[in-house]
Amino acid sequence: MGNLETDSKYLKKAMIVNVVGTILKVCGPLLTFVMARIFGAAEFGMFVSSQTLLLTIAHSATLGLDKGLYWYLPQNKLSGRASHDGIMESFWISAAIALFCTAVIFVGSFTSYISKELPWYGISLLFYVGTYVFSTASEGNRRPQNAVFVNSFLTVTLAPAVSIALYFLNVPHALPLGLLAGQVVGFCVHFVLVRRQFPEMPLRPGKTVSGALLKYSLPLGFGEFVSSFLTRSSLWMVMLFLGPEKAGAYGIMVTISNALQTIRVGFTPILTPVVAGMDKDRLHTDLKPVYSYCVFMVTFIQLLIGFFIVLFPDQILGIAGKDFIVQPETLGLLLLVHLVAGFGGMSIVVLNGMGKSLYSLIMDVISLAVALVSGYFLIPAFGLVGAALSMLSYNLVAIISNNVYLFKMGLRPYSSKLISQIVWIFGLVAFYIVINTKFPDLGLLTKAIVYVVILALLGVYWLIQKKKLEADKDTARTKEPK
Repeated sequence: MGNLETDSKYLKKAMIVNVVGTILKVCGPLLTFVMARIFGAAEFGMFVSSQTLLLTIAHSATLGLDKGLYWYLPQNKLSGRASHDGIMESFWISAAIALFCTAVIFVGSFTSYISKELPWYGISLLFYVGTYVFSTASEGNRRPQNAVFVNSFLTVTLAPAVSIALYFLNVPHALPLGLLAGQVVGFCVHFVLVRRQFPEMPLRPGKTVSGALLKYSLPLGFGEFVSSFLTRSSLWMVMLFLGPEKAGAYGIMVTISNALQTIRVGFTPILTPVVAGMDKDRLHTDLKPVYSYCVFMVTFIQLLIGFFIVLFPDQILGIAGKDFIVQPETLGLLLLVHLVAGFGGMSIVVLNGMGKSLYSLIMDVISLAVALVSGYFLIPAFGLVGAALSMLSYNLVAIISNNVYLFKMGLRPYSSKLISQIVWIFGLVAFYIVINTKFPDLGLLTKAIVYVVILALLGVYWLIQKKKLEADKDTARTKEPK
């Protein structure tokens, strides 16, 4: 992992895995749309809100130890530790916190402060945190395909499928029980896969988490807690100000636009260990070609998906039912948010790979403050569009701050070859505006032809751009310390 050639080969392989994961993720949202149609906007809105709260608690329960494994496991061999060191230690701490949170939810359900339905969701907490720890262990061990298969396909497909089946069987609490089924299966599969990678790993390690792992992970843990509230703050404020029906509609649009976000997030466990393995000299020679390649691939794949969503928004939203087609312009803004974040948002991955986890926490707190203030004013005034504008505002604040910080450290991670990516991003936004204002009644066949033409243009662009970025890598290799 000590040279650009090795890192480049790994990034290419991991990128293919990430693309496959993105394709697999289509299955989950499609079933989610069907589930939304079956259960109705109000009940589905409650499900989305409860699930996001559960995800927030689960991420917080790991104390960042799951994300810390991205950095810690690659260091085990270099430090002379056992290759599995840190995995089970992280799991037992996370499991204990998850069980405590579940108990609090159950006790609280006897009061007027917690919904009677929430404990049924709380049962899944233990399996959520176990999945997080074991899946990041595989990713830290450079096995991203494990997390892709289980997290991107198995659990997200199984959960809504079970909920729908339970609904038709007239089983009560079908939504939380389906969620539980998906998480239990995912947890078991991840555990088996990790045991195969580390057969000598004891179930009870007999020691606690190392100080190095804890020191690195805690800021990430607090940051994850803040970030969980941050990414879901707009949905919760929509629920508060506009009600569960609007929250259900907004939840569907967020689910659709998140197809773009998952591309960027999927590169986090890929890029982090690569950056963590670079010393100061390599950061100045190898970071630019590695980072620029990741940014190019993220935004390119996002463009492929983005143009499809822009051309067929009514058909996608219509899967869930007419009740979910509310302020469709919101979807365009959400796409812009994720495109901007795809281009500049991975700067935080670089900073975390350099050990700047405390800075990451500070930025999450600042971003949350921006999200709450902007959402408080924008959502009541502009509805779902206001929620999307709030998301755009805090993303811009974070991206600008992160990149200024990198520039102050003397790092210039963006290749000039990426300027054309910016042109394509603004081209997608302009295309969205034109389609919705000038050609709102464009036929399906015409849209299909237009999309094929766009795919062809993007294909030609990819071939040209790939050669240019490979030239940057060759230049960087000549500058690498021998």
